[in-house]
Amino acid sequence: MSKFDGGKKKKDGPAISTASLPDIVFMLLFFFMVATNSKDNEASVMVSLPSAVETGKLEDKTPTAYIQLGIPVKAMQKIYGDKTAIQLNDAIKRKEDIRLFLDEKRASIKSNYSEVNPEIGVSKAKQMIVCLKIDKKTKLGVVSEVKEELRDGSALKINYIVNETK
Repeated sequence: MSKFDGGKKKKDGPAISTASLPDIVFMLLFFFMVATNSKDNEASVMVSLPSAVETGKLEDKTPTAYIQLGIPVKAMQKIYGDKTAIQLNDAIKRKEDIRLFLDEKRASIKSNYSEVNPEIGVSKAKQMIVCLKIDKKTKLGVVSEVKEELRDGSALKINYIVNETK
């Protein structure tokens, strides 16, 4: 006896070509790289940088944390007043928040490098440089207080951001 198939025959269709798949993937990758904006910190304080004759650039990919000191922008002066304020990331904070900021930054560095090698994450966190962007009219007492908080938070590598004059 023969098997009854119900009149259906099995048909083999042509194989789907995957030759153009890498082209499509790279097109999508390129599109998202071009269309995506990287997050920049919004300025909550006005900073007019001092100028310096002898400057240098950070050469390697050392992790950095940015702290800005200056008078709040007009929209923020209603909340924070017109005295010198400290901006950590996107928000104006108190000087007591600097240590917490440093700890959070170090933790994020450790977590970014822990996938590769946990020891690298710890060493990169220890190499972190704090970049200070200070308005030229800022009082030295405020800068000293910030530097004391950085010292208490074990951030001993400090870089000052200035305008280069030639």
